Amino acid sequence: MIGMNIWERMLNIDRRWIFLSIGVVSIIPFLTKIGLPVSTTEEVEDIFTYIDSLGKENAIFISFDFDPGTQAENMPMGVAVMRHAFHNHVPVFLTAYTPLGHGMAGGALDYVTRPSTPGYYTSVDFDEWADIRNAGITDRDELEAAWEEAGNVLPDDSHGWVFEGRDFVYLGYAPLFHLVILGMTSSIETQYPSDAHDNPLSEMPILREHKSLREVDLAVTTSGSSACTAWVIYGREKIGLPVAFGVTAVSATDYYPYIQSGQIIGQMGGLRGAAEYEVLLQQNGITETTDKAFTGMDVQSADHLLIIFFIIMGNIAYFMGGFHRKKQLKGGR
Repeated sequence: MIGMNIWERMLNIDRRWIFLSIGVVSIIPFLTKIGLPVSTTEEVEDIFTYIDSLGKENAIFISFDFDPGTQAENMPMGVAVMRHAFHNHVPVFLTAYTPLGHGMAGGALDYVTRPSTPGYYTSVDFDEWADIRNAGITDRDELEAAWEEAGNVLPDDSHGWVFEGRDFVYLGYAPLFHLVILGMTSSIETQYPSDAHDNPLSEMPILREHKSLREVDLAVTTSGSSACTAWVIYGREKIGLPVAFGVTAVSATDYYPYIQSGQIIGQMGGLRGAAEYEVLLQQNGITETTDKAFTGMDVQSADHLLIIFFIIMGNIAYFMGGFHRKKQLKGGR
């Protein structure tokens, strides 16, 4: 590159430097939080407001209808909604459209209840509170009081207790999920006699109060495909079950007609949609900090800004005469 001016050098730069720059910029937000602002949209706010209006007498389904290919976008959605429900003591049914989604649901539950996760919830296994249950105590507030009276102390860094079988049940995957949704409109237990941990649903207070989808207040489907529409077809249209979507960014526009027609109450679109929900959780005091989706938006925004910078500088170099000089160096005319 001897004899070249700065613009000529720019047009002849080794592309590996560009790749390295992208790599460095992608890593920085993970090491230090940038915190670029994320504004919230109406379709995400509608989901948040709806769930925020629910309480311990209500119940929601969170269906993990995606596989690892879209985990980066879909997983934070399910995690954010689960956190919101746990905070309000809204009972949660966790399901999955595919066998791979089964693992995603379990991973989300593990993340929210893992002590290393900021603002985690302390999970109490179904068998651990059997004595309290056998004593006839199943009311949410009375259950927690009895559990703590038995000598159990909530860790200082934990956000609260969640009782398996009362606050949540991990149903997981069942074959032919379209028919499973249809069957659950009559009875959840007929489709899932036991949960993913082989605990009988018939003994769970969550099922006694919510025997079918007709007694459930919302289904949130986080999906990387058209699987989300099954909840509209077999849940919303059949029994009027309110449905909310969490979909990938590339498919988000396909489902706006469902919002406009009133078939779904709202939608989280891509990583940004998940980040918006995390922002709403923080703004309303439900979580102290945002989570992975918000950090992911910092990474995405930084990468986009760098790419825009490269495009601008490349065009400037082109019009400053570097392009013609490059042709001469390569023997062009």
